[in-house]
Amino acid sequence: MEISAATQGSQWGIDLIRLFQSAENPLLTLLARSATFLGDHAAYLLILPVIYWCIDERWGFRLGMVTFLSAGLNTGIKEALKIPRPFHRVPGINMISETGYSMPSGHSQNSAAFWPQFFFARRTDKKAPFALSLALSIFLPLCIGLSRVYLGVHYPADVLAGWSIGAVYTLSVFLLLPPVARAAASLEATWKAQSGSSLKTFKIALVAAIAFILNATGGDDSSMGGLVFGFGAGYILLTDTDTADHRRFTASEGSPIRKIIRLIAGMLVLAGLYYGLKAVFPGKGSQWYSMARFVRYGLSGFWASLGAPLFFLTTGLSKTAAQ
Repeated sequence: MEISAATQGSQWGIDLIRLFQSAENPLLTLLARSATFLGDHAAYLLILPVIYWCIDERWGFRLGMVTFLSAGLNTGIKEALKIPRPFHRVPGINMISETGYSMPSGHSQNSAAFWPQFFFARRTDKKAPFALSLALSIFLPLCIGLSRVYLGVHYPADVLAGWSIGAVYTLSVFLLLPPVARAAASLEATWKAQSGSSLKTFKIALVAAIAFILNATGGDDSSMGGLVFGFGAGYILLTDTDTADHRRFTASEGSPIRKIIRLIAGMLVLAGLYYGLKAVFPGKGSQWYSMARFVRYGLSGFWASLGAPLFFLTTGLSKTAAQ
């Protein structure tokens, strides 16, 4: 991989990585690895089903789409800049293996997009502890970003850029999403009143268009395009109906025991799709890799947003309000 001029001018970043690593010890490395895991795709795929299946499916959908779109945006920027990671300049400086480009840090950006949503959720749920929500919003993204420098897989500038983009993105979502959602709801209500049908097909087509854009800008990484399409289409099919007496899945319904059982059952299938398909699908280097990755992430998202809720309703692990 060719070293760019931007990387050649990042000696201060290499020096700071080495300064961080001068304090290396087993406990600090364990903490850094734990923090960096909280910024991995796998961590979000563990946390989001808990919210979507057991707490509030509407909030879980918003949180998921905000995170997936941030990850897709990050991949697009990386592919445009094509800045190599620090261990391409100084081999062996990294403590863990990573692939892809360096700028901006995806872990930093996505954590700054994901975790602050818990603080913003206090607008509608005043029961959420203020201190805990604030800690999740600031402390976790901070730790996740610093762990990437300590582990030698990102320059400090990558982390600063990731935090900045994530913060601007999160603030934009906070300010713009409510009026956009209200305008969309008003438009759909008008359409239903005039035509007698929903905008389900249009919304699925819109999600497909967004997924196409993510795929077009993401190089051979089609994961977020697949996840956005599968998760978004599944949610639309779950919640959008032309019948007034439609009874649907409600995440808040059920006892703690029932929620634990459906979480375990749903996660077993999700793990099978995510890891099982990874084991049997073509790997990187294959001409089918990008398509296989899109399908794997798409099916995982579709199961999470539609397949699992329907399974819960069918098996009695969840009941609608009308039941």
